[in-house]
Amino acid sequence: MSLTLQDAQHVTWKIFKKIKAMSKSGTEKIPDPFALVTDLLQETGEVAAAVKGLESSTPVEKQKNKSLLAKELDEMLYCVFVLAEHYGLSLEESFLEHVNDNLLRLLV
Repeated sequence: MSLTLQDAQHVTWKIFKKIKAMSKSGTEKIPDPFALVTDLLQETGEVAAAVKGLESSTPVEKQKNKSLLAKELDEMLYCVFVLAEHYGLSLEESFLEHVNDNLLRLLV
């Protein structure tokens, strides 16, 4: 299955909203935007630890650490997508503008 960045952002938001709706009847607390930022910072530390493990591990451990890195990056993306949707931002649009700006700098 192939998704655009915008599609991925919207799907993540729908999942987040569904979890939020389900949790209203339960005890799970859904984070506010500031809590999502702190979650993002925590995930960033976990990404750093996974990269450190990849760079210093034996070949046998590398595959395990790659899987861990993928999981941690996925959790970071989840937080980023939810924050972007919460504030009405298009990450795809922003990303393309950033890439174009960098390309223009390289060509000048």
